[in-house]
Amino acid sequence: MKGVVYLGESEVEVREFDQPQPGPGQVVIESKMGGLCGSDLHKYHSSREWAKEREGMISGHEPTGIVAEVGPGVTNPKVGDRVTVYHRTGCGHCVDCTSGRPTDCADGGAFGRTQDGSHADYMLAEARYCLPLPDSITFEVGTQLACTAGTSFSAVSKVTAHAGEPVLVFGLGPVGMSAYLYALGMGYDAIGVDIHPYRLDLAKRIGSGTVVDASKDDPTEVVNELTNGKGVRGVVECSGSDAARTQAGSVAGRGATLVYVGSGKPQFPVNTGWLIGKGITIRGNSVYSYADYYAAVDFLQSHDVPLDGLVTHRFKVEDAVEAFNTFDAGDTGKVVFEW
Repeated sequence: MKGVVYLGESEVEVREFDQPQPGPGQVVIESKMGGLCGSDLHKYHSSREWAKEREGMISGHEPTGIVAEVGPGVTNPKVGDRVTVYHRTGCGHCVDCTSGRPTDCADGGAFGRTQDGSHADYMLAEARYCLPLPDSITFEVGTQLACTAGTSFSAVSKVTAHAGEPVLVFGLGPVGMSAYLYALGMGYDAIGVDIHPYRLDLAKRIGSGTVVDASKDDPTEVVNELTNGKGVRGVVECSGSDAARTQAGSVAGRGATLVYVGSGKPQFPVNTGWLIGKGITIRGNSVYSYADYYAAVDFLQSHDVPLDGLVTHRFKVEDAVEAFNTFDAGDTGKVVFEW
């Protein structure tokens, strides 16, 4: 089978691998679609030394597919089931793992980072990480739920606004764009902010909210005008930029919830005047739980959220070099491998 390997310094290579065989408690998944994530680009830009230490590990952590084989002791999922795979791994026994949050496990890892991932024709995974993908959810959406759209659903769900109230999303990459679309689907008056022309145009094409080009207009001034100075009831910050992190407080209205998602510098200044004076709640969001996944699937089955429209570029796995180059250039929505 074919699989993608990081070489370091913005290079990848497609190699031939033996098809994996499932051991006890494991399954083999025939890949149908696998996404490229922003965190994949961090690895893509890593050093040659880092890539060499991985010893040919397969990249990718946004898998969807069909269960092709199951190992001893596996009763669920079954051969032929449609699944996505939770992208973080853990010990399987601690309170975090058994509570559906292996991302919080002290012994945690991740597909594509600590073990072979999803950018391959077949993928080996523990059965416990396989999450059912209903027939009503496309593989295009499933690959997003495996990471980006699962994370953004968890983040938007932490906002305490009411339907019809404004919620602002900073950063319209795949995580932020899906958050923007979820906010619209939840009935919020969604506002999306970015500086990248392609992302701004995509948000206008697939969403129905307000889109702000922060390279031309001050988001705080725009929000004040739209809300008559009241500010927004919720902010989901997905860019990780210092400017957006600071503006999140300035656009927030009284009693607002700020949810920080985007990684960036570990520290940034917080204006205690607006924090205390507005009674703001600040929350962080690192990926999502199993429960969030099931809630997102239920939500998508009953609400019109056009996540399929986020997929703008499709590649075969043998064209991985072009796929990574295209995604790295920035003029994309969601980039996926399709089988």
